[in-house]
Amino acid sequence: MKNLFIAFLAFLFSFNSLNAQTEVDSTSKYFPKAKDFGVTLNVSGLINSITVSPNQDLLNSNSLLLRYKQSEKLTYRLGLAPNVYRYNEQSTDSIGKDLVEFDSTASRSMMSFRPGVEFHIRGTKRLDPYVAVDAEFGVIGKNNIGSTSNVTDTTGTSRVVRTITEDGGFTLGARASFGMNYFFAEKLFFGVEYGLGVTNIVTGGDRQEVVQFEPVTGSNTIDRDLSSTRTSNLNFYVDPRVQITFGYFF
Repeated sequence: MKNLFIAFLAFLFSFNSLNAQTEVDSTSKYFPKAKDFGVTLNVSGLINSITVSPNQDLLNSNSLLLRYKQSEKLTYRLGLAPNVYRYNEQSTDSIGKDLVEFDSTASRSMMSFRPGVEFHIRGTKRLDPYVAVDAEFGVIGKNNIGSTSNVTDTTGTSRVVRTITEDGGFTLGARASFGMNYFFAEKLFFGVEYGLGVTNIVTGGDRQEVVQFEPVTGSNTIDRDLSSTRTSNLNFYVDPRVQITFGYFF
């Protein structure tokens, strides 16, 4: 990543030296026009193995980063990170003459929004520096876990059903950053961005575990366990590395 960043800066400055005398112009054919929309991706890897990947939110979920150019100096942007997780496991085994069947599931959903604004400052014909401010807020859904275990023998089938429900939470954050985009073709750019911010992630709350026993003979029984745990993580951070981006305006 360090080699990629150095090479990219060298690339920028070599072109910048050729265009330094030409200040940014709203009629430049390289820059997006007012009312244009853009999509931005992150770039990672070394020179010989460059890959692009989505932006990430406070919970490290992949997000789609959209840009909207309002004017020559003002660009709005929005990160969207929907995330639905579902896990299922099924197994069949035997213990002696007994048949054991197990089925478990786990699911949780999350959604975050990251609105922001970029204030663009004077650059060159191809180089477009800016200062950006972003906010982020997200919702973490409940964690639902369930399992069913069936044991079948010559007398019939007994069953144990376990259900766990845990409250979700929310995220709040804000970030200030400085960046620059280099337009190597019309509306097509590489960029760098570096910043600092503050995040607060609150998770947990009420937890309920219910275990239902269904024997072959006799009455069913239910055990219910209620508890509550909540965690809050407040973090002030500086980006560990420069983010390298790639994007296009339509």
